[in-house]
Amino acid sequence: MKKTILLLVIILSSLSLHAEVRGVWVPDPQYTDVLKSYKNVQNFVAMLDSLHFNSVFVVSYALNKTLYPSKVVLKNSNYKSIDSTSLLAPYLKNYKSPTGDPVRDLIDEAHKRQIKVFFWYEFGFMADIKLATPDNNPILAKHPNWIGIGNDGKPANYNQHDYYFNSFDPKVQNYLIELILEGIKKYPDVDGVQGDDRLPASCINSGYDKKTVAMYKKSHKGDLPPNDFTDAEWVRWRLDILNKFGATLYNKVKKQNPEVMVSFAPNPYPWSRDNLMQEWPQWVNAGICDLLAVQCYRRDSLSYLNAVKAAREHVQLPEGRKMAFAPGVLLKVSGQLVDPVEFGKQLRINRSLQTNGEILFYNEGLYDERIRQEIRKVYTGKVGFPSN
Repeated sequence: MKKTILLLVIILSSLSLHAEVRGVWVPDPQYTDVLKSYKNVQNFVAMLDSLHFNSVFVVSYALNKTLYPSKVVLKNSNYKSIDSTSLLAPYLKNYKSPTGDPVRDLIDEAHKRQIKVFFWYEFGFMADIKLATPDNNPILAKHPNWIGIGNDGKPANYNQHDYYFNSFDPKVQNYLIELILEGIKKYPDVDGVQGDDRLPASCINSGYDKKTVAMYKKSHKGDLPPNDFTDAEWVRWRLDILNKFGATLYNKVKKQNPEVMVSFAPNPYPWSRDNLMQEWPQWVNAGICDLLAVQCYRRDSLSYLNAVKAAREHVQLPEGRKMAFAPGVLLKVSGQLVDPVEFGKQLRINRSLQTNGEILFYNEGLYDERIRQEIRKVYTGKVGFPSN
């Protein structure tokens, strides 16, 4: 009798915990050792399981390389071998496991514990964080005309830091779609794919390359784009191209595998539109986003509360449409951990606002016991991931 009562209590307590996203981002291997050994993979997933996480978002495209060897990258670059296209290439020689594949192992170990895995295509349309040229960029070495151009005639960039490919070029767009579809084909049981503040995106001063100018002239009776990159009609025209790309990406992913979720993690709106041409409220309205993770990165809880409230105002779903809204929460950046108490408050804010959970940036912060204590206070039991 006592065992029956105990079982009922466990079942009822688990039912009281509604499905939500409990995710964490894993950046490229220069910032974390998660995928550098089989033991590291196992220990990492075991830690996530013990803390009741249910999803992991692992970087799959950064520094013009993929996490796994890529035929698409090789075809569109000057890399000499397919192995050199992988971010994990320096570590694979000494990697020992039944599969010999860290990505395969991460998915397998995660799925054993009902933890979903998303491929996070971090670089998106960005060429590099520094000035990208055919001499120092493997993609531009093969396709020098893929570089984005600003209204000053120079390579387009955000804040002289992030330099972009031409996001409006159909060939560049097709490259990224092929890249993402390749990942799903290579790992058909991956649960989702994700673009962030660089996919779909472009710096606001871009679009002045020859191809995009020609496209604009063709649709505007021969008129040139205005030199003012904030001109409303010129901005609208470029936004429409990127929004269409987002829809094409969504539809092609779903055609290849309807079970794969499509997620975006943009910056807050309207900043995202006015700086990186991300009109994500339109993506929500168009139904091309299964999981929205707006990067509400703030160090103090009051600023975080305001950021989440502001983001949620732009999430207006048509009746009958499902989409998870799980804000991005800052955990560690540039080697600096956030204040654990403020972090804990942000987790509780999400529950008070009834978001669909959150995704934490990034995994290295989980190794601090003070952070784990705050997580345990909120993640008190296992929960399912929101369904599409």
